Amino acid sequence: MSQITDPVAPENVHADAVIIDGLFCKLYSPIPPQGGIDDLMFDHILASGVTAFCDSIVADAYPQSMPEAMMNLYQEHAIAEAFPEKALVVRRASDIYEAKRSGRVGIILSTQGLACIGEDTRNLWVLKNLDVKIMQITYNERNAIGCGCMEPTDTGLTRVGQKVVEEMNRLGVVVDLSHVGQRTALEAARHSKAPVIVSHAGVKKLNPHVRNLSDELIEAVATTGGVIGLCPHSIMIEKQRKQWPTVDDYIDHIQYVVDLVGIDHAAIGTDNFQYDTHYVRVSRAGFERTFPGFFGGYPEDQKHAKGFSKWSEWPNLTASLLRRGFSVEATQKVLGGNFMRVFGTVWQ
Repeated sequence: MSQITDPVAPENVHADAVIIDGLFCKLYSPIPPQGGIDDLMFDHILASGVTAFCDSIVADAYPQSMPEAMMNLYQEHAIAEAFPEKALVVRRASDIYEAKRSGRVGIILSTQGLACIGEDTRNLWVLKNLDVKIMQITYNERNAIGCGCMEPTDTGLTRVGQKVVEEMNRLGVVVDLSHVGQRTALEAARHSKAPVIVSHAGVKKLNPHVRNLSDELIEAVATTGGVIGLCPHSIMIEKQRKQWPTVDDYIDHIQYVVDLVGIDHAAIGTDNFQYDTHYVRVSRAGFERTFPGFFGGYPEDQKHAKGFSKWSEWPNLTASLLRRGFSVEATQKVLGGNFMRVFGTVWQ
């Protein structure tokens, strides 16, 4: 007699879903062996059930040049080519389905900032043809396109910025408004003729962190048909200072976006789970030179919400969404379906 499985069981919902992490990087960062998995990042990602992740090859903590960006792209392609049985570089939306079918993980190349292009929008064509599918227009500071969220005065989208959004629309590249200043982000969303995303952020009404989004900006992104990737950073979702938030505190941010603009506009963007390793400590120390206090006193293994702070806890997020009352369809939209809709629209 064959065993009948419950399609609503969390483990089955998780296994059936196309799951997309809206922001991750550092494929070369080691993880301590755990749960029978060695220290290869791909093995931890595959065991988590994640189908594809947006791989940030540029993050403008310090402005990068175009040659530096191209060397980073070379490195990420080399990592994927070294493990063809575990990964593939995503060039079209169908590649994400192929990753799931073949038991590999899809690498969606992206940037956090575009200082590398300077004022020359022709560089966008170069990046696109080197398989960059998502481009965040600024990081925390000002560049030729507009202002980041840390700028004391946000002067908005520049003329170069307008050209950048127009060219990204033409090329079929997703516009990412994470880390972007309020005025610049609103003007970019309104200028875009295609859906835009925020790959990783929180809700300002629930936590006033500078990286979190106002209701006006959430609504502007949704109006384009876009998606907000909610980020489980402890400092961005904590309810009390230095009190480690839980996965339910994180789901409050997902629920807020759903209540404000609908289930089609909420997604997940983790922005790098961290583990207590020598590499991570050095990396954090360097990052805080450009963003002092970002980690808010949370140690490496508490950078993200309790219950969703490591790759192995992705199934716990699925179970927690279902427990909170999200339907199977809604849960799978949040886990990756909403990003897939945007990618399918923009990457045609």
